[in-house]
Amino acid sequence: MESMAAKLDPLISKLGIAGSTLLFSFFAVVISLTLTVTVIALSEVRGLPILWVTMAIIIPLLLVPPVAYMLLKLIDSLNHSYKSLQVTQGKVKELSALVPVCSCCRKIRDDEAYWDRLEEYISNHAHGEMAHGTCPNCKDKNYADFLQEEGES
Repeated sequence: MESMAAKLDPLISKLGIAGSTLLFSFFAVVISLTLTVTVIALSEVRGLPILWVTMAIIIPLLLVPPVAYMLLKLIDSLNHSYKSLQVTQGKVKELSALVPVCSCCRKIRDDEAYWDRLEEYISNHAHGEMAHGTCPNCKDKNYADFLQEEGES
């Protein structure tokens, strides 16, 4: 036998927690007002008091649907704004990760438009130190003569 929570899970996932709370609150109001009318009918109250109690029941029931609709629309609008904010924050993170590098000298521009050497920029912003080395292509290109002399010795 399926539990009550499992039966309500599709409804909650569609309406969200806030929408489901509003819906269940509306049902609780309807049930409590129905019980009130039943008690009044069983106590055989007649005349003007029954009119006031009836109005006290009907007026809130007429006001709940539009108020609930407005609250659900507000919740939906807030959810949409939140998702939009998350997308925008992702784009800002992406753009802030870009590092402006000079295509000629490889210096990096900081926030104050000052151009630092790559080593200085990394030590100031990445909390690290540079370790220099030479890749095989640059080694062959720039130090070929030196390597040949070392091999002859």
